[in-house]
Amino acid sequence: MMDEMANKQVMSVEHHCLQLRYAHLHAQNSRTLETLTTSIEQHGQLVPVIIVPEEEVHQWALIDGYHRVRALKRLGKDTIKAEVWHCPIEEALMSMLRNHPTHTPGILEEALVLHELHNHCGLSQQELAAQMGRKQSWVSGRLSLVENLPDSIVDVLSKGTLSLWICVRILAPIARAIPEHAQCLLTYLLKHPHSTREMQSFYDHYQGSNAQVRTRMVAAPDLFFKAQKLMETNVQTTALKKGPEGEWEAQCQRLTSLLSTLKVLAPRIFFRQTQEACLKPLEELSRASSKFDELTQTVRGLTC
Repeated sequence: MMDEMANKQVMSVEHHCLQLRYAHLHAQNSRTLETLTTSIEQHGQLVPVIIVPEEEVHQWALIDGYHRVRALKRLGKDTIKAEVWHCPIEEALMSMLRNHPTHTPGILEEALVLHELHNHCGLSQQELAAQMGRKQSWVSGRLSLVENLPDSIVDVLSKGTLSLWICVRILAPIARAIPEHAQCLLTYLLKHPHSTREMQSFYDHYQGSNAQVRTRMVAAPDLFFKAQKLMETNVQTTALKKGPEGEWEAQCQRLTSLLSTLKVLAPRIFFRQTQEACLKPLEELSRASSKFDELTQTVRGLTC
């Protein structure tokens, strides 16, 4: 069944006619899949997938619409509405990157497509930058995101099983330094997800620890997280015992420590600096001083 829609050839194809070789370029998201499945079940397939003909094998390369294909399979649909682009694969991928019909590509998707175009389609960074209307540094930055990550991490990113933040900010730097540590931590996180706050705490502790402690941390991350929760519970219990007076005391101690740090930092900010260079730091100091004056007046008003 074929018809012309807005000068685009649209047709129905069966699942077995699709080549799914570009699935790794699209991060999978279980929530998106569930939403799409419900939508298609209620309203049918509203947006066609994008395919490019591969005449040698009498099949079609699926360029875009991997979530839609999975949702249709889940619903037991035999055919898929598809829009045919009669152009080379690299042109189709580049077009999707420049002007995606259904969403704005994220950093990961941009990186994966650019990596495919650069490494497998043979386009140079200069060519990619020119076609994207970007600087070459933008292209190289996106490429480094993928090229500097182990295949195992790129794989979980494309499957959507771990957040981009955790992969790039936590796993990637560990992988560059000690690959086996990153692999241990990755294996754990695939079974035991944690929040970005928890992972940042883990990474901060990992960075400041010696080799022996680091090895123990990645070998048994659950022990670290259990210890952290216990410490948080103890802090909350102590705060409850001391009440607001204890909280006041603790915050004043932090403030005293912070002021001492600023005093040490001051010569590096203001010594032999121009008046213009000092303007912003002095504004911040004035703002902080005003808040301190407000606090002092509040306390005096309450104690009179």
